[in-house]
Amino acid sequence: MLSKKGRVKMDSYNLLVYLSAYIGLFATIFYAVNLFLHTRKGKPKSGGIKTVSIIIPAYNEEKSIEKTIESALSLDYPANKMEIIVVDDGSRDKTYKLAKPFERVKSHTIRVFTKKNGGKGSALNFGIGKSKSEIIVTMDADTFVEKEALKKMIALFYNEKVMSVTPSMALHDARGFWQRIQQVEYHMGVFLRNAFAAMNAVHITPGAFSAYRREFFVKYGGYQEDNITEDLEIALRIQSKNFIIENAPNASVYTIAPKSFRALLVQRRRWYTGLFNNLWSYRGLFGFKNGYLGSVVLPVAVISILTTISFTVYSFVKSLINVKKQIISLSSINFTFNNPIEFNSFVFSNFFYNFFSQPVLVLSLVFLGVLTFYVWFSKRNMKYKKNSIINFFLFLLFYSVLYTFWWMVSLFYVIFNRKVIWRKE
Repeated sequence: MLSKKGRVKMDSYNLLVYLSAYIGLFATIFYAVNLFLHTRKGKPKSGGIKTVSIIIPAYNEEKSIEKTIESALSLDYPANKMEIIVVDDGSRDKTYKLAKPFERVKSHTIRVFTKKNGGKGSALNFGIGKSKSEIIVTMDADTFVEKEALKKMIALFYNEKVMSVTPSMALHDARGFWQRIQQVEYHMGVFLRNAFAAMNAVHITPGAFSAYRREFFVKYGGYQEDNITEDLEIALRIQSKNFIIENAPNASVYTIAPKSFRALLVQRRRWYTGLFNNLWSYRGLFGFKNGYLGSVVLPVAVISILTTISFTVYSFVKSLINVKKQIISLSSINFTFNNPIEFNSFVFSNFFYNFFSQPVLVLSLVFLGVLTFYVWFSKRNMKYKKNSIINFFLFLLFYSVLYTFWWMVSLFYVIFNRKVIWRKE
């Protein structure tokens, strides 16, 4: 029989679980309704054909630089309205050597530059300085785009308040354990970015392939060269100036994801520390005066991070304690395991039983429904035909633990002021 103290503690935990489930469900329904109402309004008037400069910053990208340039060349967009600028940021491999011959392509204007290594923000600013077009498109050197993507994005610059347009992003040829988990995460991003655009609450313009009005950089400055998440900072800056960031849900873009645990950890450590630092720098965006972005989207994002970490850590620790108690109980009646395999099987099976039988299961069920809808929406808009069932279940089993681990590492770097640099493993 539980003590009064134990009951109060458990009741408080259950209350927090159900409250968080309610907040998550409310946010999902709220986003979906706003997206539906936005869609009902119909498509805005097209912004027409504009001159475009595609800037490709590259550092040690010899494996993908040629395919990325070829992808840009294959875009269905008037060649006389588009230029491609490749900026080799002091690579130590053959990136510049492989990119330079593309200048001889007669069908398009292609310029290839090399400079001393200064980071991605520095390379982008260099490219912007060399560009002449109305629209600046940043394209990562490991990105591949569908032919119609650029045309669909440019059409959304329908008035002067629209300062940026983002695409729908997925993974290119996701294979292996780590990439399969990430693929489902990117599917989630497709729905969320589209829903946020319906509320003018987009707060990240992916570096993989996002479009901006050149005039924004001229008036408000280029990328912050010391910022490790420059695509997040520039989006928050656009929002802070009361402009609009649109999203083109059927403009499909594919990027190469980290393949190893270490590379993925390095990426997420940069993303999450950058998110924390930039949200702090732009904390003035929180509040009702900034519409849905400040009153719903950013607060829900922060709450989701905190609750996910809290529930995962609590459930993990509680499950370990329960397994330990079970082993002690068996030892008290002189029960012994026949071999290490039997012992390990007992520990793991009981750990997972305890972990998934926690009240957090309520959140898991809510999350399962939400996730199913996100994946369906993403695949429908991007016309993604590959089967994602295995990836789906891998995501369900492991993502919350990985997400918590990435955040705990990132918070360690933030709290102890450890330096995180922009690097690609």
